[in-house]
Amino acid sequence: MNDNSLLNITNYNTQFIHELKYQVHNNPKKYALQTAKSVESIFIQILLKSMRNSLSNNTLLDNNQSRLYTDIYDQKISEEISKKGIGLTNIILKQLEIKKNIE
Repeated sequence: MNDNSLLNITNYNTQFIHELKYQVHNNPKKYALQTAKSVESIFIQILLKSMRNSLSNNTLLDNNQSRLYTDIYDQKISEEISKKGIGLTNIILKQLEIKKNIE
């Protein structure tokens, strides 16, 4: 996978995060947990892509189709991992609470 595909995914995720941020701002009680879990899932997905990017791409199966399936697989794995969580959701919720108390 090249750096441009990782950048495109990151840009898409950034747009998604901005939409969630807007929802949290308008209705924090309803969307805070969903937003925190989504951000954690995106973080895990980017982490998986970065780790996969460090592997050698000079294989017989390195083509657009296999990269597409790998991207989908990474997305599904990140969603499953974020269901149980790695602790990032709680940190994000605390940050949202702190920001809410400051305002």
